[in-house]
Amino acid sequence: MPITIINANIILPEDIVRNASLSIEGSEIVSIDGYASMGRVIDAEGAYLMPGMIDTHSDQIEQVVEPRTGSVIDVAYAVQEQEKQLVNQGITTMYQSLSLWNTRAGLRQKAARESGLRSLLIQEIVNPGPERLINHRLHLRMDMTNFDIVPELMEMLRSGCVSLLSFMDHTPGQGQYRDVDRFRNTIRGSNGEMSDEEVTERLRQRMEVPKLPEETLKEIAALAKSMGVSIASHDDDSPEKVDFMHGALGATISEFPVEAEIARYARQAGMHTLGGAPNVLNGKSHSGNMSATEGILEGCITSLCSDYYPPAMLQAVFKLHREYGLPLWDCVGLVTLAPAQAVGIDGETGSIAVGKTADLLLVDASGKYPRLTTVIRKGKVTSTLHYAQEQEHALRSAI
Repeated sequence: MPITIINANIILPEDIVRNASLSIEGSEIVSIDGYASMGRVIDAEGAYLMPGMIDTHSDQIEQVVEPRTGSVIDVAYAVQEQEKQLVNQGITTMYQSLSLWNTRAGLRQKAARESGLRSLLIQEIVNPGPERLINHRLHLRMDMTNFDIVPELMEMLRSGCVSLLSFMDHTPGQGQYRDVDRFRNTIRGSNGEMSDEEVTERLRQRMEVPKLPEETLKEIAALAKSMGVSIASHDDDSPEKVDFMHGALGATISEFPVEAEIARYARQAGMHTLGGAPNVLNGKSHSGNMSATEGILEGCITSLCSDYYPPAMLQAVFKLHREYGLPLWDCVGLVTLAPAQAVGIDGETGSIAVGKTADLLLVDASGKYPRLTTVIRKGKVTSTLHYAQEQEHALRSAI
């Protein structure tokens, strides 16, 4: 059945069309403030209509299948429950990020990173079935010290199941862990009670783990590109690293550059740059690196992801608009069109335009925090939220 949304403030890439209508037929947008196909009519009542959000980097899935250390949830059920949350947080396309972590890294291995459970999880992500509430895509995070995983990774790339590949290096002393003491704390947090001597020994082991040779990395990247897989670098901390990742490996996305200077360098090289939405909410990086907000204001961070906390996406959009005066369409673009462009799906989604897939959100921004009221995915109403306070007010008014 066709759907027509009326009385909406429609957020376009460079404008907001006020008190407008939008029509959907099948899975596509067919008109904006023009011909109304009617069918089912949804009155937005002045709410914002924006594209569904695209999250290109979230490792939340690892916590979903293992919410407490040693407590592993059935994979199919865990993904089903996760997407109920994601759709009601406005994320309609999720790049589920799985770490291909080196088991000899000196840190406790999360269950989702073990070969058997990881395989089940990948199958659930790439073969989700028609009943899914959101679009699932697979983002593999390749640890550059993981020699053992290379044959399996190459096979996964050849199979066509991978949508995004990122190269990461968490060796202490560079990247995210330039401050070695932060890595010491990570070791303590992942391994429980340890003496200072044990922590130092684990740190030494991690720093001495060899890295894959350049030729192997180039071979992996070449195969990924031949399969149409987008490539990202992770925690760029120097111009030299950007040059290698972008020039030698063909990475087009710089995830979480550690300083504004490096983010600017990556942008000058033509790369998309990614920051974390939780960083925006907290006003700082949990790793002590660059402020995503400052990067956005300076124009050197081009998109946001949830990183580890999906609710941050929508909240970050409105915080940037309200507290820093950025145009709302630019803030929305950070979580919709910009990530879509970064991973090459902007021809089908990421903005409101005739002919694009109708992945849409209605957002009531009248209160302190934005509230999602309706989610449409592929032209079908997937979720509606009714807030008790409004219902109670209506009941009181009727008495």
